[in-house]
Amino acid sequence: MLLLSMADTWYDELPESEEDRMYTESVKRIQNGVQQGMTFEKASGLIEAVDEAQKAEILNDALKVLIAQFHFSEGVPLDNLAKKLGLPLARLEQAKKAMLEEVEQAAIERYKEETGRDGNA
Repeated sequence: MLLLSMADTWYDELPESEEDRMYTESVKRIQNGVQQGMTFEKASGLIEAVDEAQKAEILNDALKVLIAQFHFSEGVPLDNLAKKLGLPLARLEQAKKAMLEEVEQAAIERYKEETGRDGNA
């Protein structure tokens, strides 16, 4: 049995599928490209997606990762981030809203799991 440090998480030891590895690598490539000064569109050209649906998912998630990193973690205003990424502010606002809705839904599901309740009064 492997002992995990406090920084490790249990899922870090799970085997990753080839698709998961490609997805993770693609998001990291976009993230690294933006950190090197590329626009989001230019950084998006660094990935190799199998199909358009997969590429759309990767791009949407990569944008959310960048919003989390720059806006939430580093405090960069969303309009400044939009300029840095070369994207319309409305696209970032839409992605931010989707992120918050996903977090809300995950919190509700977690509450239900932990309490055995459905959340309704």
